[in-house]
Amino acid sequence: MTIPTKARLDELLEEYKAQPVGNGYIDIIVSRDNYRSLAKALIESGFTIEAISWWEYLENIDSPNSYGMGGPRSQFYSGWFAEACADTDDVPHSSNTLAAVIEIVEGKVLGEFDGEQVSFRKTKSLTPAFWLKVDESWKSR
Repeated sequence: MTIPTKARLDELLEEYKAQPVGNGYIDIIVSRDNYRSLAKALIESGFTIEAISWWEYLENIDSPNSYGMGGPRSQFYSGWFAEACADTDDVPHSSNTLAAVIEIVEGKVLGEFDGEQVSFRKTKSLTPAFWLKVDESWKSR
């Protein structure tokens, strides 16, 4: 098994255009298009995805959020992220597999907002973020 390193993690985040919120490695927002590839690369590199949180991606920096709160501007794309008002979804440690991550992400339903169901399958702005189990001394910035 590969021993995960901070340098490898930083390389993967850059490669898959994933951005940590704050200065740690929880809430690593990754685009819908890249989440599977990043999850696969993280797991293959020996990292454990502990949980998944949820964000709303707004393509225009001036767009108001629909179902999220405040959040950061994207480092890789033109818009910004608004933190969704939802609990994190734990990834069972015994099944920290790509299939488990995909099942959680693609099965996610936040609820109903303004008469519309907000789910990963139906809502193109709903974006996952990974919480990784890493050494607490590691800083992303």
